[in-house]
Amino acid sequence: MEMFYSNIVGTLVFEDDSPRPVAIVKDLVMDPDKGALIAFVLNQNKQLVVSPMDVISFKQVMKINNADNVVEASEILRVSEVLKSERPIYGAKVFTKSGEYLGKVFDFSIDAKTYDLNKIFVAKDILGLFRYNSLIIAAKNIIEVKPYKITVKDNKEPEKEVGLQKVAVKEMAA
Repeated sequence: MEMFYSNIVGTLVFEDDSPRPVAIVKDLVMDPDKGALIAFVLNQNKQLVVSPMDVISFKQVMKINNADNVVEASEILRVSEVLKSERPIYGAKVFTKSGEYLGKVFDFSIDAKTYDLNKIFVAKDILGLFRYNSLIIAAKNIIEVKPYKITVKDNKEPEKEVGLQKVAVKEMAA
């Protein structure tokens, strides 16, 4: 099952037995090197986060064991490093390996069980109001994530398996 960034942001966070929400999910921290969710941001001003390991359930609302699971981002080393590197997925410009501009990431999806990045949704826009040339790009096609820039494979670039098969055929013919 997939969870979409646009549906996660704004989700209420509850303690397991409490009827009142503790916080609201403001953003996600994705590890740009591994393509995995490493924290839910609950308050962007104070950088309060909760680790995906501390989430008991996530459906219409997020449930955590208790409010002690909400910590400052600086307390989790990898979260702090990723936030300082300024390499977000959402809003990043996307280019092919050959340099063609594809648009900006306006949404992305993660696997509900593993919290791994599945797909990014990219489109060009006019003044931020109208989207056109929308694309869905699988996470496996992402080459690298730099500050506010994502590089993906070219459409015409063959898969590695195809390239290996072609090499094997050439060696047999020689």
